[in-house]
This record gives sequence, structure tokens and C-alpha cells, in this order.
Amino acid sequence: MSTWEYQISIHQFPQIQCEEEKIVECDQVGGCFLHVACQGRVAWLETIFGEKGKEGWELVQSGYHNKELFCIWKKPSETGEKG
Repeated sequence: MSTWEYQISIHQFPQIQCEEEKIVECDQVGGCFLHVACQGRVAWLETIFGEKGKEGWELVQSGYHNKELFCIWKKPSETGEKG
């Protein structure tokens, strides 16, 4: 049976000046949401995900609240270790 190590991290969104693009996204039941996309923030996420991935962590879940990104990560634990 696999055992896992878990880690929680919180990241402040950077103050990036960029051209924002408004995107309307609708789901299958007719609910629509307006998102404001900023390319600079995508690169910031790629850096975080890349660094954690090199350390062996896999993103399990993330959430956004009040300009912070909350992430839950997991990776297989080595025999005898508890996470």
C-alpha cells in the first residue's frame, strides 16, 4: 500500500502590472463567470509548480482567496516515514 507525505503552502500573488484580458466562461448548466486574466501571473504559477515538481511534489488541490494561493501537495513517502 502506498503512503504519502503531504505539504501545504500559501503564496502571495505578485504585484504585476500587465494588460488584463476579460474572459467569460460558462458551464454546462448556464452559469457564467467573468475572469480577468493576466499573463504575468501564469508565468508565476509555472515557476511555483515547476519548483515543487522538481522536489517530487504533486499538486493535489489549490484555492484562491484574498490575493493568496493555497496549495496542498503530496509525494510518495520513503519507507518508514510519516507525512
